[in-house]
Amino acid sequence: MRHRTPAGLRGSGRAARARASLPRAPLALPALDVGAALRARVGARPRAVVLVDRHGTLTGGELLDLVRLHRSGTATADRAGLAALPAEASLRQVLAAVLAGPEMLELRSSGSTGAPRPQRRGPLSPAQLLSLVDLARRIGLRPGRVTACAAPGVHGHGLVATLGALALGAPLVDLTHLPAAERVALLHRTSPALLTGVPVHLADLLRADRELGGGRPLAIDRVVAGSDALSPVLRADLARHFRARVHDVYGTTETGSLCVDGRPLHGVHLRELDGLLCARTPFTGGRELVTDRGEITADGRVRVLGRADGSVSSGGMLHDPAATVRLLRSAPGVASARLQVVPDARFGVRTLAEVVLAPAAADAVPPSAEELRTLVRDRLGAAAVPREVRILPPGAASAAPSGPHGEGPAPSGEGPSAPWGPGGPMDVPLSSPGR
Repeated sequence: MRHRTPAGLRGSGRAARARASLPRAPLALPALDVGAALRARVGARPRAVVLVDRHGTLTGGELLDLVRLHRSGTATADRAGLAALPAEASLRQVLAAVLAGPEMLELRSSGSTGAPRPQRRGPLSPAQLLSLVDLARRIGLRPGRVTACAAPGVHGHGLVATLGALALGAPLVDLTHLPAAERVALLHRTSPALLTGVPVHLADLLRADRELGGGRPLAIDRVVAGSDALSPVLRADLARHFRARVHDVYGTTETGSLCVDGRPLHGVHLRELDGLLCARTPFTGGRELVTDRGEITADGRVRVLGRADGSVSSGGMLHDPAATVRLLRSAPGVASARLQVVPDARFGVRTLAEVVLAPAAADAVPPSAEELRTLVRDRLGAAAVPREVRILPPGAASAAPSGPHGEGPAPSGEGPSAPWGPGGPMDVPLSSPGR
């Protein structure tokens, strides 16, 4: 049994040196009510722009007006809180829900350390706050720096970026759930100093900017990837195209952020046990949780090798593949659909949806691949969007074999692909690493 805890896995740099100056009993300090603190922060500068999105700019005063609408019950559809927001909720909706809600935040677990479940976050303790401050320092999130977010705000990654930017007075740009042309136009119009997203979001944005950016150069000081494995090729492409310093942040919803570029954050304790990474952080309540398969090198750098349960993370958030297939099958003009994971030289694995069209009337227009991708993104969120949608003519048979009950491909867990069909398994083991 290997049990390694190299020196240096309790945070490093300024955060480590700052520990000597911390009070000996930090728990005696009061916890921070996030909603109240953010309302006070926004209220101090009501004319300052806090958000730019497809609808225009949102000032601090206008955000507080939205909060009052939530609390008064006027905004009936949105006042249920963060956990009730749809996957495609805008960052404007997320901010209003958090600032209007109670002290306890309920966000959606990714399932990295167990079955997906609601995660409750109360007021921030001093230890939690110090860990988040260390994260902001390392990725370059500072007051006044325009920050563009491509990660959905209802998940941990997007939520931390959204609330962190608001807390520090960094104007936020909402790139989530936008068509490619709108994303690129908004990115160039706002010229952010920091861009963050799941690797699949960043790869899509990079491709869209190459195709639709008109050759206009755009320099972004920092690009921050998280919630999924960042390939060396994508990291190099992002650095070259945006002339950026690229950071890779590793963490889970259950544990909070753990590392930046392989180095643990302040207050994070990591050890390797039989090829598994075990984490105890300010967000685990004193418990130690197994996160993923990985190793800790001799110099203390953390390397993630794959998920502990062998399942595949698509876009950094574990979505329900059966729900994606059901949604595709329900689209007008679609007779059947199947979803599978296939090897990809660039990203390790990618999702492929095979859609068989239904016989259509002469004047009917069949759905396109991009329309089906947009449907999935709007209904289930960006993480559920198949990287490729293959349209097959009416009557065609899918290339994937049928399952024993005709519900879709039958998973073997042994071949190069991991297929799913309606009602099929949620996770299929693969040999390819994913986070």
